[in-house]
Amino acid sequence: MDGQGKRVTIYVGETDQWHHQTSFMAILEFLRREGCAGATVERGIAGFGANSRIKTASLLELSMDLPVVITWVDRGDRVERVLPQLAQMVPAGLITVEDVHIYQYSSTLHEGLPNVRIEEIMTRDVATVRPEATLAEVVEKLLDKAYTALPVVNAAGQLTGIISDTDLIERGDMEVSISLKRATDPVLARSLISRLRENTRTVSDVMTPDPVTVGPKASLSEAARLMGKKNLKRLPVVDADKRLIGMLSRFDILTTLAAGHLPQLASRRETGHPAVGSQTVADVMDRAVSAVSPEALLTDVLARLTADRSQRVIVVDADQHVIGIISDTDLVARMSPETHPRILEQLVSKLPLGHRSAEARSHLQKARGKTAADLMTQPVIMLRADESIGTALAMSAEKHIKRFPVVDEAGKLIGIVGRSELLSALVGEVPVERQIEKGR
Repeated sequence: MDGQGKRVTIYVGETDQWHHQTSFMAILEFLRREGCAGATVERGIAGFGANSRIKTASLLELSMDLPVVITWVDRGDRVERVLPQLAQMVPAGLITVEDVHIYQYSSTLHEGLPNVRIEEIMTRDVATVRPEATLAEVVEKLLDKAYTALPVVNAAGQLTGIISDTDLIERGDMEVSISLKRATDPVLARSLISRLRENTRTVSDVMTPDPVTVGPKASLSEAARLMGKKNLKRLPVVDADKRLIGMLSRFDILTTLAAGHLPQLASRRETGHPAVGSQTVADVMDRAVSAVSPEALLTDVLARLTADRSQRVIVVDADQHVIGIISDTDLVARMSPETHPRILEQLVSKLPLGHRSAEARSHLQKARGKTAADLMTQPVIMLRADESIGTALAMSAEKHIKRFPVVDEAGKLIGIVGRSELLSALVGEVPVERQIEKGR
């Protein structure tokens, strides 16, 4: 990282607390989770603040509440994004921001990834479920979370399996994915959970047993390579006795990657030169992308969504420039609540509209006036085909985006790419579904 940046200096007391944790450690962990470039904590020997009370470390008057200074240097856009949340963590203290010139910033990389151990970046506070729990309990735990799977542990805390929304759909009689449940109105979500309560199966009946795991001392590159090879979104981290101690997700890897790679994006776009790296987005993107015009009707959007493996439809103008994107959750979120059951039925069944029941056709008929322009999300964050793999992954972490439309130098749509393909390419592993496509 070089060029212009920001230096944020935070002054707090050594004994200040934030949610039962010392403020300086809570702030440090928060900055790391947000993918920030780096921060340093220093302990002062004397000082005073707004209360005018001098704090000192002298032998005559040893203070237990010495001043602590946290210095954080990063890109300006990231500072602007993170600072409002950071300020809430410093109700009594001082925060300053200065412009700085960054002469050099780099990290040790191994196989394209920071050379760190899993225990340094894994999520330690992991929600779990017991084998005897009901399927309704699983869904209730997942509905207000950002993830779609839970590790299954026994009374001793040992990992026995993992249960995801895929398991619930394939073996638990759940009609739709967790993400679609979240997008529906609360009344319908509760109705779907009520139906699951009638299911007599338990987590142990539906879960995937003996999941792939990793140890806390493994390197990040080892874990990323394993996830790419097995096409996994997450890896449970266990100790020598198979007790669950953490969880490593793709997003944890991307967040770690973001601090070191995102500056490449800014420098490439300023200079117009391709980013350094042997592989680009063009090497791993899928050229079979579903696209519609803004005037396309709901029926056409539904048909393309149910047939598309990425569950994305790109909205383009007459010149093939991207103007919007539609996912299955976008579709549900933008339809009226009374239409949700029929939209969900259509998405799940993947049958042509003409094969739907009379009631389903009636509800969808009421919404047939909806067009792609009414349903799409905009503006759309896109990737250039010549973007480096590292930069694309960092962008995915920074913007919380799983799939990107890919455009050429003229800004025209030429493909689509997701986190799985990008991460696998970074560590030299081909995802399972791509191996099947190539007949490997």
